[in-house]
Amino acid sequence: MISAVSKRDQLPMWKKTPEELEDWYRSDPEAFRRAFAAEDFTPPHAATWAARIAADGAAQVQNATDSAASTNSHHFTFALVVSFAIALVFLVPYWVTGDFELDWAVPFLAPFAFVPMLAFHGWRRWGLLGAVAVLTVIVSGIYEAWEFLPERWDVSHALSLHPDWEGAGERINFARQVRDLMMIHWPLLLLGLTGYAYVASRPEEQRVDFVRHVVQVGILTAIIAVAGGALFGLTNLLMITLDIPSAVSEEVNIHLYTWGVSGLLVFGHAVWMRHPNSLERILPTVARIFIPLFVLLECGFLFAYMVQQGYSTLSSDREELLVFNFLLIVVIGLVMLHSAFEEQAGRLTRGLVVALVGLGILADLLGLAAIINRLVEFGATPNRLVVFGSNLVFLGTLAALFVKWVRTKGQNMERTTRQVMNRALAVFVGWTAVVLLVFPLVYGIGLDAEEVEQFEVAAAAAAEEPEDAADESVEFSGEE
Repeated sequence: MISAVSKRDQLPMWKKTPEELEDWYRSDPEAFRRAFAAEDFTPPHAATWAARIAADGAAQVQNATDSAASTNSHHFTFALVVSFAIALVFLVPYWVTGDFELDWAVPFLAPFAFVPMLAFHGWRRWGLLGAVAVLTVIVSGIYEAWEFLPERWDVSHALSLHPDWEGAGERINFARQVRDLMMIHWPLLLLGLTGYAYVASRPEEQRVDFVRHVVQVGILTAIIAVAGGALFGLTNLLMITLDIPSAVSEEVNIHLYTWGVSGLLVFGHAVWMRHPNSLERILPTVARIFIPLFVLLECGFLFAYMVQQGYSTLSSDREELLVFNFLLIVVIGLVMLHSAFEEQAGRLTRGLVVALVGLGILADLLGLAAIINRLVEFGATPNRLVVFGSNLVFLGTLAALFVKWVRTKGQNMERTTRQVMNRALAVFVGWTAVVLLVFPLVYGIGLDAEEVEQFEVAAAAAAEEPEDAADESVEFSGEE
């Protein structure tokens, strides 16, 4: 007996009713696809079926990819090996000396965090891995060489006793600022290099797509951290209930903390590799919620500083200027997330993004005017120059977005945004490299070992004085 499906296969496809076509496709999709490929595509409903078959085929490929990822455990094997190795790096000195001191590891924390992912995605790019190794040596060498520079308080106290040392004190304080800036920009540069390795290994993805993945890895890492924190707290509660001696509980906590934190980011990355699309539908909704809220927040900031607080408050208060720059960073981040997640946003969302960027340009111009005023009034310091350069990069990015939208009005706004942000990400990474490599060179040339020794001797002498006999110290050159 010939089956019903076989009989249907022998009939012309487009003479069947829609119900018969649907039943055929559901009962035997492969036979349906073969028949469809051999049919005439002239009928209007042929285009509809072509789109449906293509969409179902893409979904099957994605499901197969997700299934393969969920059944493949090598991501977690890699995470276990990496976290075990990192934990041993911290614990072996503790086992040998009995002291858990992490000051030596500060310049290596960023490589411990990002190099495993960089190696995972770009393990064949030996030139890139070699460059990261050289950078690690340079950064750790500068950090170690400048670790024992006198503190700002010590410099100020020495200047109160020896005002003629002001130039040397300024050079020492600037070097300390640069050292702190290096530790801030070092992980950002490594994150950018990781993105380069990721995109280079996946030509179908763009730099903005890497940002989308970073956000997802960050959220998954935070979830793991919350779960680990709960386990850590319950473990301590159990030790308190059992009256475990404090010496034992302290050692247990050191091991729990070290093993947990060492594998935190790499396990978040492994979870994302296993379930890469777990947050794809949630994060666009979150972005749509926060974009209007930050438009209102930008309006509030601009109103406060242009009408109520006044420009002078922003230009004279370092902390408020720092908050203002964080606002600009959030604006850039939201636009980047919008371009990473939204393939076809609604008209309202598009309008809010344009407003977000337009207000961001006004805020950036106000922040630039404030930092220029501080540069003129107090002089150039590494901190001020970094803020000034960052504001210029932010302003260039926001202005490029706005101009591009105006020139391509009526075209795909999301595609235009992605093009601009892809270029901007390269500029961001380049700026972090300038701060990390050029600033130490500029401010390290004038640093003299004899001058540093003078301040160290003065600081040691001040430490030996009775507290009530210590002189009042003065700032050497105003605010930083």
